[in-house]
Amino acid sequence: MNKNFDYFKFINRLLSFSPRQLEGETKAANFIIDFLKNNKIQYHLDYFFTFIPKIEKAVLKVDKKLIPCQGCSFVGGEIKDKDYILSSLIPSRFFIDKPNINFNPKCSDISLSNFYFAPALAISPKDLPLILKAKKVYGRVNVRKIKHKAVNILVGNIDNPKTVIFAHYDSINTGAIDNASGVSAMASILLKKNILNSNLFVFSANEELSYDFPTYWGYGFRAFEKKYYKILSKTKKIFVIDCIGHSSIKIFQDETFIKLAFPIANLKRLKSKILVFSGKDLNNLFRVYHSNLDLPKEIKTFYLKESENIILKNLFY
Repeated sequence: MNKNFDYFKFINRLLSFSPRQLEGETKAANFIIDFLKNNKIQYHLDYFFTFIPKIEKAVLKVDKKLIPCQGCSFVGGEIKDKDYILSSLIPSRFFIDKPNINFNPKCSDISLSNFYFAPALAISPKDLPLILKAKKVYGRVNVRKIKHKAVNILVGNIDNPKTVIFAHYDSINTGAIDNASGVSAMASILLKKNILNSNLFVFSANEELSYDFPTYWGYGFRAFEKKYYKILSKTKKIFVIDCIGHSSIKIFQDETFIKLAFPIANLKRLKSKILVFSGKDLNNLFRVYHSNLDLPKEIKTFYLKESENIILKNLFY
């Protein structure tokens, strides 16, 4: 742990580029690159192209009353009824192609927990009773599919690393916990002497949204995997740092959780060496997940330091 590293200064700078999609993601990448340059840390840039949805308009009318909403779909179109009103905590694959209105029951704000390959709008749970009682519900979302040049930022041993460590820097909405927290911890670790000799650190782009169907998240990881599969197959461990700092850390190694955090193509072959470092209180995370409530005040310095120490302990096993 670097005693001089200011987690929250770093996190707040990342949040200044939020939502970290498209141009916001590019600005976040440039900030990370500047951090590496200023600390004389060598790095390698791996560019790749991806497609990302840009929500240009989202409207929901309930008996002619406008309801606050956000678009959460890869395609535009109309929602002409309320046949599909969904909890967004239900995995998106079950309704991936159904026009819907969705809400996160654990979050008081609009939470973009899921995206769908059909017109979809996210609302706050407080507006759910109005929709359920309404005689007429009409929604529309306009979406533009944009080609985006993303970059994975590689730091350390790119030839034969003992461990490969990932943290994604893009976000949906503000993204303090998800995942400025993990990026800040990884940045702090990089300032430790001799940490780069035997390890490879990857600041990953495009974790949140791509047009891959049905697993639209994790494309930046798969872009790395496609180019560097031999490294992943030979390394002893693969760490994924995602959503820390809001509670005590837990190391997840079950396949279901790994698929959510690190959905690479060769998961079956590599799962035995993958460790996901995340806050163990998932209910606390879902209170703010993919919403504008995901702010630095939800993160505690104690938990960030604890997380960093545990990650370092596992690096030096």
